[in-house]
Amino acid sequence: MKTDRNDPEQFIARVLPRATSLDRAQPLSTQIYDLLREAIITMAVLPSDVIFERALSETLGISRTPVREALQRLAREELVTIAAQSGTFVAPVRREQFTEGALIRRVLESASIRRAAEMITARELDVLHDIQEAHRRAIERDDPVEAIRQDNRFHAAVGAAARLPKVLQLIDLVRAPIDRVRYVTAREPEEGAMTLAQHQRVLDALAAHDPDAAERALLAHLDDALLRQQRVFDAHVGLFEGEAGR
Repeated sequence: MKTDRNDPEQFIARVLPRATSLDRAQPLSTQIYDLLREAIITMAVLPSDVIFERALSETLGISRTPVREALQRLAREELVTIAAQSGTFVAPVRREQFTEGALIRRVLESASIRRAAEMITARELDVLHDIQEAHRRAIERDDPVEAIRQDNRFHAAVGAAARLPKVLQLIDLVRAPIDRVRYVTAREPEEGAMTLAQHQRVLDALAAHDPDAAERALLAHLDDALLRQQRVFDAHVGLFEGEAGR
């Protein structure tokens, strides 16, 4: 008997926002990749959920080729598992994958923020202030998905100020398992206020063009967040490993 989480119609409802349409002038596989990746990262689809390739292609009115290309790309990022003769499934979040991603992110962001503190412009500081305000509004609306989007925008804007685009790309890749855990931690009442306060300390150090203070503030933020994320992972290990509710 199929559960709601492994029903094609429920899958489509979770993956495709209302009125989703593809831009035929742009690569279809990239757009499908973005849709599926967003659903996986935000935990709209959970570890071990079935990926209904045919339902996706039929709903979007396209062939299965771009869907398969998108799934191959997600498989390389360890976000889906393609099992011969069995199908395609949302991949689990493994503890070692989550821990390694956090370590790599810590190293990359701590190096880039020192450079950002030296180079950041007044315009870029204004952008960070605007993101802080958007993040605050998302928390007030009790919208954890939007709050994490703004959180990630903040870190991306700091990285952009360092003028290191390849580092930004690497951080986005290694952050995937972390974000999947964060979409659970973000629902904890104290999470939003803590993150905003820590981001403000980072922003103040950047505004002062103080690389040492910026790095200290960033590492304190990342280390504190990791401790909370690890506690949530332990409390919901069955969910992240794909065993809960199966």
